[in-house]
Amino acid sequence: MKKDSSLKMRVLTSVICAPILIIILLCPSILVTLTVIAASMIGLYEYYKAVGLLAHRGLCAMGIVAAVIIPVGLMLSIQETLILVYVYVVALFLIMLIYNKRVKASDIAMLLLGIIYIPYFLSYIIHIRSMEFGRFFIWFVFIGAFSTDTCAYFAGRMFGRHKLCPDISPKKTVEGAIGGVVGAGIMFVLFGIVVNNAFVGFLGGRQFNLLLLFVLGLIAAVISEIGDLVASSIKRQYDIKDFGNILPGHGGILDRCDSIILVAPTIFLFLYNVPVLM
Repeated sequence: MKKDSSLKMRVLTSVICAPILIIILLCPSILVTLTVIAASMIGLYEYYKAVGLLAHRGLCAMGIVAAVIIPVGLMLSIQETLILVYVYVVALFLIMLIYNKRVKASDIAMLLLGIIYIPYFLSYIIHIRSMEFGRFFIWFVFIGAFSTDTCAYFAGRMFGRHKLCPDISPKKTVEGAIGGVVGAGIMFVLFGIVVNNAFVGFLGGRQFNLLLLFVLGLIAAVISEIGDLVASSIKRQYDIKDFGNILPGHGGILDRCDSIILVAPTIFLFLYNVPVLM
């Protein structure tokens, strides 16, 4: 009964959040950027709480600052970005020296890991949105993450027999993982078919290469599942069930975005190097 109630809560939260996400993705880039900043701030707070960094308020504040300056830094030149990174790292070292009895090198390392893991990787959503045809490309991030999760869940329930990583996530199965990968590949192709037929005018007469989209879907799904397992590993290491409770039935922002975090840079790198439009 409790399991059914939890599933209903997950579905209800998804039904409420899905239209909000769609509206944000259809809005101008500035709103996407602000959303990434907000998600990064909340995600960093959840991460710091999980790994025990909240006791160092100064370090946490530096992390929150990074959640703002990384997306904003996308508008700077390479030289300006390098200067900003240099000043930021020196400031962290000064904090470590001033509070040498409280702040350890390991704390700085955990802080920097969180910054790379959350705001830096999430900022690739902004990169994708800023690309030519970014209004269409941006959907790949969320289709990749969410379709993998959904297809893996149902494939696992119906066919799951062999555990995937029992020490990290006991409920995940090999069959579920395969179902998630195949399902995501199919969803990417379906998206391409819809766009090719209904929105070809917005692509300047070009069309998506469906074979390349299928390959991208497979890659995104594998990375999505790795991202999910990484988050599960962190939670298991620090003995927590969820990173937060801001999303009923899902947990925190990191619980919902764990796959998106790694899928976003993967999608960007693929699109940057492979011409999916022909």
